Amino acid sequence: MKQYVFSRTMLQSPDENVELVSENAVELVKSLKSETLKGIWLCGGADLATTLFAHKLIDQLILKINPFLMGSGISLFSGVIGQTALELANSNIYENGVVLLHYRVK
Repeated sequence: MKQYVFSRTMLQSPDENVELVSENAVELVKSLKSETLKGIWLCGGADLATTLFAHKLIDQLILKINPFLMGSGISLFSGVIGQTALELANSNIYENGVVLLHYRVK
């Protein structure tokens, strides 16, 4: 599986098998989406998620809810995004209280 790290601050990739991307994230994701039949997985990165969401490049949203409150944490999005309808595609509740919600962007 090809892996990318999107960062504006890193100067080199943490691993020789991981490509560092510091600019043109939208163009790269558009290119990847047009080239492959497989999904692209984005984990973390509120700034990147906001940018890709604004360009309608996110098709699904998978939310993991943990059964504890952290007080503060990493935001899902870093800025304002347009109101968007989501359709629940799947949900799982695990014995440890974790809830996993899979949404399709309508």
